[in-house]
Amino acid sequence: MRAISALKECDLILAEDTRVSIKLLNHFDIKKKMLSCHKFNEHERVSLLDQANRDEQSIALISDAGMPLVSDPGHPIVQTAIELGMTIVPIAGPSAFLLALVGSGLPLDTFIFEGFLPDKSSDIERKLKRLAFEARTIVFYVSPHKLSRTLEAMLAQFGDRKICLARELTKFYEEFDRGSTSSLMAKYSESEVRGECVLVVEGQRIASEDMSDWLENEDKKSAILNFVMQMTSAGHKLSKACALAADEFGISKSDIYKASLANHGH
Repeated sequence: MRAISALKECDLILAEDTRVSIKLLNHFDIKKKMLSCHKFNEHERVSLLDQANRDEQSIALISDAGMPLVSDPGHPIVQTAIELGMTIVPIAGPSAFLLALVGSGLPLDTFIFEGFLPDKSSDIERKLKRLAFEARTIVFYVSPHKLSRTLEAMLAQFGDRKICLARELTKFYEEFDRGSTSSLMAKYSESEVRGECVLVVEGQRIASEDMSDWLENEDKKSAILNFVMQMTSAGHKLSKACALAADEFGISKSDIYKASLANHGH
């Protein structure tokens, strides 16, 4: 009801696709000026904001599904509006990645949202390699026609993990398919999938307490020491950064501290 009220009271609607949004407006008998605002023209639409601000007008920004800006157009609009001193009023609506997380059954104390993976196979591989030792639950948006190759790439880079495919969220054919990467890969290599898809993937934890195990693995060592560097760059003392890394990766704090000192030449 709040969204409907905002659309009725605004002076202009910027819509990702006016052909989609007009169905909503017609359903609620809302007659407003509407302009398209998508990834190919959103930088041009920011020019409307200055005049709207001077005229004390309000603008509604809507996307075809989910939340604007979350893997959708709108960031330049909001950024410019803030710079002009306009008031930003986000209105709650369904967001696929959040609903997928809640329904996945995977840990949600911390998570990371990665949006869509790149198009090229080499770029996908590079991206997943960087995430291979990410301890948090990871969320991806996936196009249906890319699902099979995405699962195959994840199995190669992540190994076999718990995973959940959430499909058509909030719609009639909403579905949660929970299992392992290999089981979902086998299933969807044989069957076609349709609709909007979200993949929720279990994070990686390094279970070994043996210092030599992870020090001899350059990828693991790099991931842990990079994490420590990120924490110290964020203002944490080295001891605190190592404690955070110990919790993140399941490695002894003292071992991480020793390796960090050695890495800095102390």
